[in-house]
Amino acid sequence: MERVKKILNELIKEMDIDKTIKLIIVPMRQKVASLSFKTKLLRLNHKAVKVLNSEEIRYILIHELIHFKVKDINHGSLFLRELEKHYTLEEAYNFEIEIIKKLLESYKIEKISLS
Repeated sequence: MERVKKILNELIKEMDIDKTIKLIIVPMRQKVASLSFKTKLLRLNHKAVKVLNSEEIRYILIHELIHFKVKDINHGSLFLRELEKHYTLEEAYNFEIEIIKKLLESYKIEKISLS
């Protein structure tokens, strides 16, 4: 949790976001993360914290903070322009593929161990 908070606080400064974003780590069935514009609450899947490295967590947080910064839940041109300030689109794609693979593997292992 502290590792994630530290990354989040660094990114808020780096991205020049002047609002306080609260972070909670919770079980999530279908999402890796979500950010509420209204409550300024960033929810991060607890599995992500367990299985992803710091760079992958950083990518997820940047992704969510961009939604907040451009005030749009979609991945349109504003979102993509802001994302390209941090990663090439190829790098972003590769992060997303790796994150999905790791999370799917963690659920697969959990299911096998519960059987």
